[in-house]
Amino acid sequence: MRNATKTTTAFAASAVALALALTGCSGESSADQGTAAPTPSQSSPQAGDGGSTAPSPAPSDSQDGLRTLSGHRVSMTVDGHDYTMTLYDNPTADSLLEQLPLTVTSDDYPGYDEKVLRLEKGLSMEDAPKGDDPQHPEVGWYQPGGWIALYYGHIGYFDGKVPLGRIDATDDQLRSIPVGADVTFEIQD
Repeated sequence: MRNATKTTTAFAASAVALALALTGCSGESSADQGTAAPTPSQSSPQAGDGGSTAPSPAPSDSQDGLRTLSGHRVSMTVDGHDYTMTLYDNPTADSLLEQLPLTVTSDDYPGYDEKVLRLEKGLSMEDAPKGDDPQHPEVGWYQPGGWIALYYGHIGYFDGKVPLGRIDATDDQLRSIPVGADVTFEIQD
């Protein structure tokens, strides 16, 4: 009976040691996990922006003030179709206005319901939130990737996202923008 107790105790101790070793092997604290930004694949605008494709958990603070309209209207033209964007009242949207008129090239963001429009010069992050859970259809800025995003489906909360404005397009219209199309933004007002 004594040998059976020793064997059971040794087995239980081995199982606990194995479980502890497996849970501690990632080298990341729980605070580091799940906060990295998604990255485009090889077919997207620029691979290698680093990070995981899992969205971060949404913050507990309210983000209602992020979507106050400024009244500034921007025309977005793609393949002969014109859409009107009404910008939100924030410094990031204001810095987009400073770069207009602007023509960029569209691309898909594989695995996410958004089109990517990479800018050569980034937008201001002054007074920007840590991140955002974009609405759709909506236009936003993704600071880590350096692109304007046209959201046509729910993607969840990500750090580095800032809402830029509403757009008068449907989800299907944004989804159908072809890869490689020229997208021109011009001030309407």
